[in-house]
Amino acid sequence: MRSARPLSVWILFFILLNLYTSLTPRFFDQQQIAFWALYWAGFFLTAYFVARFVLKLGGLTSFGMIRHKQWTLNVLLGFLMGAFVYALKYLVFYKLGRFEIIKQLSPEYIYGMLSQAFIAMLFSSLINDMMIKGYWLPYFKQRNLMKWFIPTVTVLYSLDDIWNEGFNAVNILFSAVLGVTLAYTVLKTGSIWMSFGIHWGGNMVYRALYGFNGTGIWETKTLSENILFDWISIGVTALLFPGAYVLISKRLTGTAKTPASKTAVTGPSAANFE
Repeated sequence: MRSARPLSVWILFFILLNLYTSLTPRFFDQQQIAFWALYWAGFFLTAYFVARFVLKLGGLTSFGMIRHKQWTLNVLLGFLMGAFVYALKYLVFYKLGRFEIIKQLSPEYIYGMLSQAFIAMLFSSLINDMMIKGYWLPYFKQRNLMKWFIPTVTVLYSLDDIWNEGFNAVNILFSAVLGVTLAYTVLKTGSIWMSFGIHWGGNMVYRALYGFNGTGIWETKTLSENILFDWISIGVTALLFPGAYVLISKRLTGTAKTPASKTAVTGPSAANFE
């Protein structure tokens, strides 16, 4: 069995990965696709180095990216669930008059924007899930502390969202509600795939509505910013948890061969929502 690294080492390299993820895009032209490709590649190379040579794990698979049986099904089910719940949220917003649709954009714009969103949201969602939930999965496994996995990574996920939304109590509560579901899927499946799918699906619906510059499939006009909509957002997002619970409890999803709640990792084994 490989000796476990002290908590201070885990915290230090978690902070470094988080800083790389959150700060690097601020230093280059975000319209340049080549820079994004280098940024994504740089993250995975750095994460592999940290896992393999610093934490003495088995590489990225130790961070929840293990391709177990039906792992692609987990991604698909998560994607559909995330997309459905977020589409429901925006439909409720529309019906209650938060925004109105002015016109639909041209097919050329829509296809280009959605193609860009498909790739960008894939990598941003995957990186976020691996950097937080996947990163801490082997630490809690090694020490048989899985009962603390959900609360710990939920807090970290909520705090990480401050990079994007600033310090706001309602936003933190929203992230916590979402984070509990994402952490639950990782705990129960032993991988990040369903969490990643939910993240990716929700982000795609967000981009479909708002694009990258405030305009998605439709040109919209905001009519109300009532705080009621924040609470509706939290309430609808909470529906993800019973959905994930049913899928996992009914064994409709694949899981890693070594359940996250019972075994220790000793060798080789893996942008936020509006």
